[in-house]
Amino acid sequence: MRQLCIAPARGGLIVVTMNVTAALSALPVLPVFFALSALATSEVLAQQPFPSKPVRMLIPSPPGGGTDTLGRLLQQGMVEALGQPVIADNRGGANGQIAAVAVAKAAPDGYTLLFTYSGVLTTGQPLFGKLPYDPMRDFAPVAMMAHVPGVLVAHPSFPAKTVGEIIKMARAKPGALTHGTASIGSSSHMNMALLKQMAGIDILQVSYQGDTPALVALVGGHVPFAFSHLVAAQPHIQSGKLRAIAVATAKRITSLPDTPTVAESGLPGYEGLLFYCLMAPAKTPADIINRLHDVVTQVKSSAAVKQRMSASGAVPFDMPAASMPAYLQSELDKWTRVIKSAGIKPE
Repeated sequence: MRQLCIAPARGGLIVVTMNVTAALSALPVLPVFFALSALATSEVLAQQPFPSKPVRMLIPSPPGGGTDTLGRLLQQGMVEALGQPVIADNRGGANGQIAAVAVAKAAPDGYTLLFTYSGVLTTGQPLFGKLPYDPMRDFAPVAMMAHVPGVLVAHPSFPAKTVGEIIKMARAKPGALTHGTASIGSSSHMNMALLKQMAGIDILQVSYQGDTPALVALVGGHVPFAFSHLVAAQPHIQSGKLRAIAVATAKRITSLPDTPTVAESGLPGYEGLLFYCLMAPAKTPADIINRLHDVVTQVKSSAAVKQRMSASGAVPFDMPAASMPAYLQSELDKWTRVIKSAGIKPE
């Protein structure tokens, strides 16, 4: 059916002849056309090499702390390696749960990542019970970044000079010895709880609100010994205000080469690591995980990054991404046993 249409125009009228049937029959095709166009656009975007837009990296702590320092060190290197902005987004609070939940619920496309300390993945669940995220099922491990060695230190007046001597003193007088610790659930607290369980000894715990107050009390002689982070304890070790007894790592560390590990001091298998790693949402494609893993490895290999990590007391930690799930599960299992056996409850 044709129809004659007359439309006004400058200088006269325009006569337009339309095939109304053909025009009407074309209308239902338009939504299909637009849908196909959108699908084609999404396919083109999906085929673009990762990353094609800024990446957001959530950090579960306020600015300025150890997690933030290492996270921003990684972030700066990732910007150069990826050729895209990497936004460091501090989401502190709730023992890391706020940042963890946000990443767990994010799209698994590699554009939302979590740079976290080990407690968010390995001690939070047994310590706090049910979490709003599952540390093993809701994340895809990307790469390890670093670990910060723990060191068992004592006041110079404390007579025991080895782990074996501490165990002997504790067994001779159960509950008579005291030790300092940072807040409940901290790495220094967990390391001492592990030592006491493996040695089968009873030592009275004196808790402080953080690593710094605990270290001040130790240097002042208010408690005889405690675990601390190397970066905080080393100046006091060098000045003679504290004596290093053992390190919590599986192997000796270069900055304290003459200090034995706890494992070689009479407790084989002992290891307590505060580590930092990069995680993605579960179901993130393997090629994106591999790309990000290579980038973290590249950043860690930089001489400048190694120097800055050393200055902050951190040691590069290397592990294949494929090995991380089993390692994280073993750490979760270990600390779950320690926490439940000791009856540790959050403050």
